[in-house]
Amino acid sequence: MKIQIYGCRGSIPRPNPEMARYGGNTPCIEVVSSPRQCDCVDGDDLGHLGHRIILDLGSGAVDLGTKVMGEMFQAKKRQQAEKKEVANEGGGESSSKNTPTGVTFAKGEEKEEPKKNDAVVTRKFGGTILLTHTHWDHIQGLPFFVPLYLPQFEWTIYGPRGIAKSLQEILSGQMQHDYFPVRLGDMASNTKYQGLCEDMEKGFWINGDVSTDCDHSTSSIKVTSKYLNHSVLTLGYKLEEFAQIPLPSSSQQHFRRKKRGVSMAYITDHEPFDHALANGGFTPRDPRKPNCTADQYHAQFFEDVDVLVHDCQYLFSEYAPGSPASKEYWGHSTVEYVVEVAFYANVKQLLLFHHDPQRNDDQMDEVLLYARELAEKLEEKCGGDKENVRLKVDAAKEGDTYDLDPYAFLDENDVSVDGDVAESKKDSIRHVDDDISPPRSVNTGQQCVLLGFYESASGPIRDMLESTANSPKVEVLQSRDELLRFAKQNHPSVIVLDNRLFGCTGFEFCKVIRTEMGEWGKNVPMLVIACPGEGQRARLTAERLSIDDFIQGPYSPSYLFTRIQVSLLRMPLRWRRAPLPENESERLDTLKSTGLLDSLPEERFDRITRLAKAMFKVPISLVSLVDEDRQWFKSNQGLPGAAETPRDSAFCAHAILTDDIMVVPDALQDDRFADNPLVEGSPNIRFYAGCPIKVACKDESSKMPIGTLCVIDSKPRDLSEDERRALKDFGAMVEQELANDGL
Repeated sequence: MKIQIYGCRGSIPRPNPEMARYGGNTPCIEVVSSPRQCDCVDGDDLGHLGHRIILDLGSGAVDLGTKVMGEMFQAKKRQQAEKKEVANEGGGESSSKNTPTGVTFAKGEEKEEPKKNDAVVTRKFGGTILLTHTHWDHIQGLPFFVPLYLPQFEWTIYGPRGIAKSLQEILSGQMQHDYFPVRLGDMASNTKYQGLCEDMEKGFWINGDVSTDCDHSTSSIKVTSKYLNHSVLTLGYKLEEFAQIPLPSSSQQHFRRKKRGVSMAYITDHEPFDHALANGGFTPRDPRKPNCTADQYHAQFFEDVDVLVHDCQYLFSEYAPGSPASKEYWGHSTVEYVVEVAFYANVKQLLLFHHDPQRNDDQMDEVLLYARELAEKLEEKCGGDKENVRLKVDAAKEGDTYDLDPYAFLDENDVSVDGDVAESKKDSIRHVDDDISPPRSVNTGQQCVLLGFYESASGPIRDMLESTANSPKVEVLQSRDELLRFAKQNHPSVIVLDNRLFGCTGFEFCKVIRTEMGEWGKNVPMLVIACPGEGQRARLTAERLSIDDFIQGPYSPSYLFTRIQVSLLRMPLRWRRAPLPENESERLDTLKSTGLLDSLPEERFDRITRLAKAMFKVPISLVSLVDEDRQWFKSNQGLPGAAETPRDSAFCAHAILTDDIMVVPDALQDDRFADNPLVEGSPNIRFYAGCPIKVACKDESSKMPIGTLCVIDSKPRDLSEDERRALKDFGAMVEQELANDGL
């Protein structure tokens, strides 16, 4: 694995002579898998050229694109020379029938199976691009990356997955006519766009080497991802490369992939979850305890890596919480924080990255010296020798390269230095394709959604599905026989049903699918929309039939659309609708009796939300009332023009189910809310805290929760005990105003 830095500056390019040594280009790193050749036991050469992975497309991508173009032109020259050499050796006459491209035979010579090096293969160039997020400094080089414009190239671009917009739609924004003369669609390369979610365990293997002459897949790089703490959805990546030792050749090539390899992690645009750690104080996770903090979970992601590239834009003196010039909540790390987490995560080499755009070379030298001193102090604190610090600290510089060799471990246990394969565990021997599975978000071919709608309106959801990028085929049917016939013949990707159909119930249809249609029927995602009044017994039936979602109560088209989308992507839905309270009917009667719904704004409530917004230093504070199919805002500070949202996307619908306040420190880390459209889209909720508002019911026998007083932020955070008490006090103030109405 060869790592080369093409851009390491944060926020904005700085073509400044005083920043020339470290570089002024924004983030872009090239990683190329090992080109080392390893011989088969029988002597066949199966070495490969290496797969190119690009981390972010900041302004540094311009120079990288120039390099890639040069490599392609050189390869074309070699290819033409090889073709000429083969033609000369063939005697000038060739047979084209059933002949591999570029292979010629001498006159009268029998057409034998060509050897590996006989064929001149017309190859595609390209690779994989991993985008951490779509802030401008990380994608501004994309319109100027020349290899995206040529048909000789194949690229797969990965980035954080959204529901409301595809990655391709987001990237096309900066290339709209008002901003740029060329559209994203004008790029002639064969480029695929794929959204990813957090996946720290399984990950995916880079599938195939489009930059190699090999006729088989030699991928050996595994990619895993983790959400970072930034103002928009952001992923960090870990790349692990493993040596692959070919076994004796056969009709299907087999490999032994070494369990030990080399690794790097790329963590940019990340702020400590606990802001107090910006000045140090991080403690590693205690393995005896089942839980860990968000920052310990962060460090766990890059534990033991060889190279960690981590955002270190600020010093703590610049981060300065509480000061007028504070950089708190700007979404970046401090040197003090990163050196500690890297040290305790047993990282071998740390590269300070995302340099502040105002920091010149001399200042960067001082930051680097300071970071190394911190590492020395940590080594001494742990009983080590500061002259032999385990953590090597450098600052990323444009042009610097780092070589990590996965074949350095071939003399261990199961493989000897000369490549002979010794005995090893069964699970370390596998066909190369066994481990090369696409990410769970990848599907091939057009997908199909079968809607069995007898009572529900199919128009809105059908329009939403057919308007998406790579839209699936949508089939709407009503009767049992039509549905079964279509399912048997077409094997749709997802089935969505009303539980009342023409000729049967949805449950009866699902039972036939699960029991009579083989492996496809056992695994196809099925969603059933409940009939009015169906309760716990129906839900138990749904669970018994392994139905993926039994949707009860009012739902919005956006919820059903998202539920279908994640089923198509074969991912778990990280958005849960709040269950209905047991006393829902009485609760709704109490809410309506207040006369608050759809009433005019009132200063007595606005005064409370203004105070809450100011005290908690959040952009949004609301008095939200949870109606039958919506949440409606009685008081709204921070969401101009918004009056309501669907109930199934309302955090407050969850908050009214508890007697205490509900706090969500980071919605992206919470399976109830991560895919919620209010998280993925505006207002991009990351933090939520809501206090239930209760009102006496008509007979005054009890109090019913009708809504909440809540505070919301687009950045993750938590509440102290004092702040929790204060939120309850604000909730009590709202309740007192409502109680006064009854006097």
